[in-house]
Amino acid sequence: MVTAGGHRLVLRAAGPADLPAARAMHARCSPQTLAQRYHGPAGEADHYLAHLLNPRHGQSVVAETADGQVVALGHLLWDDEESEVALLVEDAWQRLGVGSALLRSLLAVAARARREVVYAVLPGSGAGMAAVMRGSGLAVEHRAEEGALVLTARLSPLPAILPAPAGG
Repeated sequence: MVTAGGHRLVLRAAGPADLPAARAMHARCSPQTLAQRYHGPAGEADHYLAHLLNPRHGQSVVAETADGQVVALGHLLWDDEESEVALLVEDAWQRLGVGSALLRSLLAVAARARREVVYAVLPGSGAGMAAVMRGSGLAVEHRAEEGALVLTARLSPLPAILPAPAGG
C-alpha cells in the first residue's frame, strides 16, 4: 500500500514471530494511543500481544516499512459467530490511510472465514476507529455498552471496496 503521505508499506499476516517488532512499535506509541487501543493503562499493553498474535484466537495483520519496521497492527479476534476488529497505528503513521488499509485486509479475512458480523469496542468516542469503520463502505451500527462505544457491521453482502475472497 502507499499511504496518503506517499510512503510505501507492506501489509502481511502476522503471528507469534512478530512479538518483538510489535513490542518495539508499542514503545514508539504514545500512552494515549495505547490506552485508546487497549482500553486501559499503557503499561499493560505489552501483556496482550502474545495472546493477540496467537492464531488460535484470530488473525493479525501488520503494516511494515521496507526495512521491516512494524508501524501498525490489526487483529480479527474470533468471538463465537462474530469477530472483533482492533487496530493500533503508531502515532507518526496515523491519518495516512494505514488503519483503513488494515481494516480492509481484516474484513477480507473475515469474509474468507465466513464471518457475517464484525464489531469494534471503543473507549470513549474512539474517533479514529469510528472514522475508519464508517469509511469501510459497510453500514455501521452504534451502541453504548458498559461505558464503551460498540460499532457493529454486517459483512454480507460485501461492499465493492473489499477484495474478493480467495478460494470461494
